[in-house]
Amino acid sequence: MKALRGKKWLGGLMALVAAVFLAEAGHAEDYKIGYVTDLSGPLAGSYTPVWEGFELYMKQVNDGGGVNGRKIKLFLDDDGSRADRAVAGAKKQADRDGVLAIYGLSVSSTHSPVYTEMRKVGVPVVASFSGVTDALPPAKPYSYSIGTLFEVSGEALGALVKSVVPKGKVVGLTIDTVGGHATLRHNRLMVESLGYTWGEVVCPIQTSDFTAFAQTVAGMKPAAVLTTYGAEHNLGMIPAMRKAGYDGPVIAATQGTTEDTVRQIAEKAGSGKNIYIVTRYVPFTDDTPGTKALKAAASKYGIAHPTLMHVTGWELGKFAAEALAKCGPNCTRESLDKTIQNLKVETDGLSGGAIEMSPSDHYGPSYWRLYRWDQSKLVAVGSWHKKVGLKFPLK
Repeated sequence: MKALRGKKWLGGLMALVAAVFLAEAGHAEDYKIGYVTDLSGPLAGSYTPVWEGFELYMKQVNDGGGVNGRKIKLFLDDDGSRADRAVAGAKKQADRDGVLAIYGLSVSSTHSPVYTEMRKVGVPVVASFSGVTDALPPAKPYSYSIGTLFEVSGEALGALVKSVVPKGKVVGLTIDTVGGHATLRHNRLMVESLGYTWGEVVCPIQTSDFTAFAQTVAGMKPAAVLTTYGAEHNLGMIPAMRKAGYDGPVIAATQGTTEDTVRQIAEKAGSGKNIYIVTRYVPFTDDTPGTKALKAAASKYGIAHPTLMHVTGWELGKFAAEALAKCGPNCTRESLDKTIQNLKVETDGLSGGAIEMSPSDHYGPSYWRLYRWDQSKLVAVGSWHKKVGLKFPLK
């Protein structure tokens, strides 16, 4: 009996020591995930709020006890919208930080290099509001996107022109990036299939003086203008177009353009008339269960002015957390990747439907809606436009 009691005492002591050790080294039990994006480069104003929304969701999850009894530890790296820095940040997170997956990314030219490097080490990468065709069927391994994949958003943007003008010339504007050119191509194919004529203008990514480009657009006498670039470019280009004499509809894809951006544009241009956006996720001002949850978290954690980009990041955070929850407490990179391939995440009204992956399609069906600026906020025009795949083939 004494021997038995001794064994029980020793076992209890060992359990206590183990518990103390795990408590002190609790961070070793955290789920580790990475995030790479532009926090200091030319498009930081567009990508930083997405990161803030993502981080906000993770704070809420961790304060609620985490996932499967484990907290989520984030590793963040700034790529400055440069591919070499994006790859370096991703490699660091994969090799040194030991992350299970990487989220975010910035300008489209950073995506394929990161996807390529992470495929070599088996780390899933889920892009936020930018996206390239690696995620489309037949999807490349470990490469996912829940955002505005350029070819798909290009077709959606082109289709929704009909809700604004019935005919005439449509001019597309973008910056000189992989995603920008992809969007313009699918804009053009869609609007021409609907009977419009087409013109386009491409700006360098570092443009700060938009006068010449705006004058070129005004000289084309368009019925409508489509823009696909970040908030910084729309803040310069749309007022410049108004000054150059074009006062018709401008329909902006939401690659960084938010309700706050449109408000600033309206102030600079002297009016918010005829300014629209096409978005996959709702503005923060929409009344949905998802925006209510985001509003409560923003108030709790001190995000002063959430926008549509915070909504996008919040939804990316929900996607990441649900993937970990379904992957389980012993999640590995391989098992997480398999989980993501079959993941369906409801959006709580933040989009027109669920985010839904499959083994061959790492993007899934997407939903797009047109909004018009009306004095002080974005107001929905019509219902959600569902896109499943592409109507027009890739080059």
